[in-house]
Amino acid sequence: MQAHWNYTRSHIAESAIVPLNCFLLILQLNLCCGRKLLTQIWCGELAVDAHLWKVFISMVFFPLIYTNFLGFRRDEVRQREAKRTEDIISMETVTGSALRTNGNAFEPPSIKQLEALTGWSRLAGLYDSPQVKFYWNIVSYFAFLFLFAVVLMIDFQSTPSWTEVLLYIWLASLVCEEVRQLFHDPDGFGFHKKAKMYINDLWNILDLMSIFFFIIGLGCRLTTELFYSGKVLLCIDFIVFCLRLMAIFTISKTLGPKIIIVRKMIMDLFFFMFLLSIWVVAYGVAKQSILIHNESRLDWILRGAVYEPYLIIFGNVPTNIDNAEFNSESCSIDGSNPLKPKCPVSAFPEWLTIIMLCVYLLFANILLLNLLIAIFNYTFQEVHDNTDSIWKFQRYELIKEYHSRPAAPPPLIIFSHLYFFIRHVLLCRPAVKSREFKVELPQAEEEELLSWEALMKDNYLLSTRQEQSQSMERRILDTAQKVSAIAEGLEQDTSTAAVAKRLARLEEQVSQSAKALQWIMDSLKSQGHHAEEEPPQLTAENESRDVRWEAANRDEAGFHVNARLLNYPGAKVIRFPVPEEMVPWEVTFTSYNPLFYAPEESGDHIDEYISQ
Repeated sequence: MQAHWNYTRSHIAESAIVPLNCFLLILQLNLCCGRKLLTQIWCGELAVDAHLWKVFISMVFFPLIYTNFLGFRRDEVRQREAKRTEDIISMETVTGSALRTNGNAFEPPSIKQLEALTGWSRLAGLYDSPQVKFYWNIVSYFAFLFLFAVVLMIDFQSTPSWTEVLLYIWLASLVCEEVRQLFHDPDGFGFHKKAKMYINDLWNILDLMSIFFFIIGLGCRLTTELFYSGKVLLCIDFIVFCLRLMAIFTISKTLGPKIIIVRKMIMDLFFFMFLLSIWVVAYGVAKQSILIHNESRLDWILRGAVYEPYLIIFGNVPTNIDNAEFNSESCSIDGSNPLKPKCPVSAFPEWLTIIMLCVYLLFANILLLNLLIAIFNYTFQEVHDNTDSIWKFQRYELIKEYHSRPAAPPPLIIFSHLYFFIRHVLLCRPAVKSREFKVELPQAEEEELLSWEALMKDNYLLSTRQEQSQSMERRILDTAQKVSAIAEGLEQDTSTAAVAKRLARLEEQVSQSAKALQWIMDSLKSQGHHAEEEPPQLTAENESRDVRWEAANRDEAGFHVNARLLNYPGAKVIRFPVPEEMVPWEVTFTSYNPLFYAPEESGDHIDEYISQ
């Protein structure tokens, strides 16, 4: 895995021509391989596709692991390799030649790799799996909270009972586990960096806080004078232990990011309370000073200046603001009764206190609370957009923690701590470094992986090009480019004005031809008699028209050296105009309709019109 990542980084750094999509594909493949590796580490020796209910039943009734009730990963590998060996042997038998893989003859896997799991190895593989460790610790933590609640509510005596002693032993095992996590350094970071990483984790902070409160509460509880104060501290500590229970939801893809959202919202709420406290104190002090004259009891001062304004935010409107709802029996006139507050001044301005209450509710209830809701919405959206990445990091940290955690749950974990203490402190033996999270592939497998990545990259690029070429948008774009190219060519060959001139000339020719045909038909109908109308003069009109057309074209582009656009020999009559693109005789010119011209000495006239 490490070599795989190094190859990916060097490949991307050295080759600048690899597309970004290809890089994202390789990165996605690496992440997919990393997720599969973490899943295998999380399951340990158990099969990856083992059902959760089977794992729970096997945890309680462990003799079931000696049957086929719960699958193990090594058994699946053995079955797969055995089937592969049988297929290869059958192929060799049919073909009569040895099958070669990467230039070498196929060799069956080693016997050590494929040997069956023994009874002890199955038991150790079950309870040493990080998945099973996690489930046992969840059950153990719920049992601890249940025992803690029973001691606080039912069996909290002046002399500790056996249930309370068991609770203290249980907490001692938790303390030992926190010490082990602090000093456990399989990656060789050093104590200072490891301690910094330990403190930066929120769950470790909650663990330290819960242990701290428990030790103080236990110290107060063992004394006679502070017995009840110790119980109060232990009750507060129980709340902290319950909050620590949220850490078990980090493994869930749905609830894990929600824990991050709650943590960020708590931080937002912490800073928001500074802004809210300004309004609470400002209104509380002013209200207390107006209503109560010279209150000397500190508890009632804090109650009137801080507690009551804070409750007003949640709808608990006081009755002493308005005389219409004031009850004189709920207060003490001179403040002699410690259980009742001092009565308000009889002449306090009701209109002022009502206005102050309205302004306070306007800003505190409407403005500040809606601001807090907007902040919460922003935090939720920010975390929700990165839900997948957050869950992956949380899952990695959880798997790494329970991979190095002892198999026994609290309070039995204290025996594992005793073993670690004797091994590492008394015998000074170094800790065994884990290689599960730093997998280096053999050279042959790494070459196969790199070849597979290159093949997947080429297939991805080829499929992308095919999709682009076959897509409807691509076809429309190609058609638009072709049309643009043709339009540009037409603009370069002829202009719109020239085409319009030729069309106008053709219309005039058709009109003159129609007149000539009409005159001929009239002459034939008259049967030799002279027609009333004179024959149409095509020559003069055509000549003047052709002269004008020739002058216009000379001004614009001149004549082509090979064009049929010159005068007839010895005459001023121009020939039929031919555009430049129609000059070659191989080009079909359907509108070509020239005048027939004969010299004057032949006796013919120019106005003879022959249609070709």
